[in-house]
Amino acid sequence: MYRVDVYFLCKTLAEVPIFLAIPIIFTSVMYYMVHLNPLLTRFLTATLIITLVSTVATSFGYLISCISSSVSVALSIGPPVIIPFLLFGGFFLNAGSVPAYFKWLSYLSWFKYGNEALLINQWSGIDDIACTRANTTCPKNGDVVLETFNFSADNFTMDFVSLVLLIVGFRLLAFFALLWRTSRK
Repeated sequence: MYRVDVYFLCKTLAEVPIFLAIPIIFTSVMYYMVHLNPLLTRFLTATLIITLVSTVATSFGYLISCISSSVSVALSIGPPVIIPFLLFGGFFLNAGSVPAYFKWLSYLSWFKYGNEALLINQWSGIDDIACTRANTTCPKNGDVVLETFNFSADNFTMDFVSLVLLIVGFRLLAFFALLWRTSRK
């Protein structure tokens, strides 16, 4: 009934409000409850990062949906494809210990860029971390926290750019996959 480009663009635009509202509400509720950096600019930056990560995940979901022949196929291939991105995102496996032959997976992982950007947002500029327990080892400042995860504050802008590029890339691949699937019928 519609051309593929019109359908895809309209579906994307129609879903923007809900896909923006959910991460904003989530961040607004949880941010100050877990005592993250109380500066307003840090809160707004964290909200933007979480919104971008959510949008990348949605774009990846579009891609999986568009290349799948049915809902059951999409549900069966989605999780196994996402797991490597999650593993090499720097949360479960330190970014410095990723083997060289899997490094390319970390460059495609939105978890890596989101995790790094959120950690930089939280810890950059923190000059002193007070230990609350006597018998524990605490990092002395925010730079030590970032070094522990092998993240660099210099990558902050590149994390944003990478998230936006992943959004555009996954959406374009999804569009071309949908175009290819509809042209075969």
